[in-house]
Amino acid sequence: MTALRTLVVLLALGLAQIFLPQVWSGLGVVDWLLIYVVLQSLRATFRDSVLMGAGAGLIQDGLSGGIIGLHAFAKTSVAALIATFGGLLVVRGPLPEALVAGAAGVLEGLIVVAWQAMLGRPVSLGLFDLLLRAVAAALATLAILSAARRWKQRSLLAGHRGVRR
Repeated sequence: MTALRTLVVLLALGLAQIFLPQVWSGLGVVDWLLIYVVLQSLRATFRDSVLMGAGAGLIQDGLSGGIIGLHAFAKTSVAALIATFGGLLVVRGPLPEALVAGAAGVLEGLIVVAWQAMLGRPVSLGLFDLLLRAVAAALATLAILSAARRWKQRSLLAGHRGVRR
């Protein structure tokens, strides 16, 4: 059931990544699939992280119409690195996880640019674009984690208020 839930979440995030920029162009910079893969890779096993990265990348490749396998390779590589070093280093809390997501955004962008250059295709990202992706990923991750923490605290408080002694 967990694999099915993850697949549904990845499909929903892939669709959001395509349709949200049509609502507000600023949301086109945020890679929602990468943020999900990063946050889950910090807590998952190596195998699960790699499979999730490959699935997210294939969904992005399929929905974007680019080179099939390009984002799959990039996201799988990032997920593998995060799962490997996430097991060695303790990364807990909104700010460290946001910094990891920002660094993952830059790393994935560099992998995509390197593959495009090796294949002789025009490079889609410049230095400013990579930095913008990093900042967008870090800020979006920080916002998501902060909102989740507030929601969890409110639900815990609501649960305690309803208990009578």
